[in-house]
Amino acid sequence: MSSEARGPSRAAPPAGLCDTCRHQREVRNTRGSRFSLCARSRQDPAYPRYPRLPVLACAGYERREDRGA
Repeated sequence: MSSEARGPSRAAPPAGLCDTCRHQREVRNTRGSRFSLCARSRQDPAYPRYPRLPVLACAGYERREDRGA
């Protein structure tokens, strides 16, 4: 196995629309795994809590505003 396939410095795979959605929250466990939580699922059960990634289309998508601008 190559050194790229293992190791703690791996980047998270792209989450599609979730990467720029205001409803996305990143959840990490004690072993270092990362999960994309859809906060919209708290008010509307039609949205999955942890959507299958990458999300390519979502009716509830709202672009996150840049905080630095």
